[in-house]
Amino acid sequence: MLNSLNLQLQGQGKLICDMYSHIKAFEVKLALLLEQVKKHNFIHLPATQNLSAENPAVPFPAEKCVEALEMLKAQFGVRFRELHVNAKEIRLFQNPFVADIDEVQPSYQFELAELQNCDVLKDAFKPNSLIDFYAALPNDTYPNIKKHAMKMSTLFGSTYICEQTFSRMKLQKTPMRSRLTDEHLHHCLRLAVTRMEPDIQLLTSQMQAHSSH
Repeated sequence: MLNSLNLQLQGQGKLICDMYSHIKAFEVKLALLLEQVKKHNFIHLPATQNLSAENPAVPFPAEKCVEALEMLKAQFGVRFRELHVNAKEIRLFQNPFVADIDEVQPSYQFELAELQNCDVLKDAFKPNSLIDFYAALPNDTYPNIKKHAMKMSTLFGSTYICEQTFSRMKLQKTPMRSRLTDEHLHHCLRLAVTRMEPDIQLLTSQMQAHSSH
């Protein structure tokens, strides 16, 4: 279960709201598993269930299992406490159309009232493309909501981006490139990790060709 959660939290383009959903789901599963193990119900632990069926005379140490699960549950509560504290902020970013105007910060209330009553923006909203949706919002009408979306979308929910950048930097900064400056390395890394695709035809059309002498 932990390995599955770890895989869900990895990958490119993961937003904090997606990761928070996986964390909440895991905590619910963990609480359910804990109550079932206390009753010696191992329906979600197939290896343990098979072991108990093969050796019914050997009692399974359920007490140790309960202790380990309670410890894991407590650690999750501590490690992800800040996510729960900012749950309303994350929910506002995830879907501003279902947010309760009375519960958000005053700086968002008037903008949220405009947003939730705009049918055009409701039709344009797609949860799987939050970045594009917020980027298309008029800045003069929704400045605070856009600022909030920028803050939420740039939160590092995992170390994936950092690990990817370090790996790319290791490939770029080799002993053969001893004259590579920090500024040049910065530009190389931007090109290596960006998801933007350059319009080569447009760029070349803006360049003036040199006539031969």
